[in-house]
Amino acid sequence: MLADSCQFELLDVDALQDPASGRLLHLYSLVARCLCCETVFKAEEGQGLVSHTAARVVRCPTGCGQQAFKPALLRAWQPQRVAQA
Repeated sequence: MLADSCQFELLDVDALQDPASGRLLHLYSLVARCLCCETVFKAEEGQGLVSHTAARVVRCPTGCGQQAFKPALLRAWQPQRVAQA
């Protein structure tokens, strides 16, 4: 697995988790914003998302780079709440 060459902001994570343990059983897709080029995209297995034993690697569709996300980070991900005035 190559080193991270870019960073992404996760906007949405579509995953199946074990309700008892919180363990990530399957990652269907995620939506991310590339912080290098600002592209927002949906990554799925084989299309911008590659699963490895220790992490899921997200690749920017414009070729900017990639970032590995460990399962613990994906399990803990929560959508950002918009502050109301």
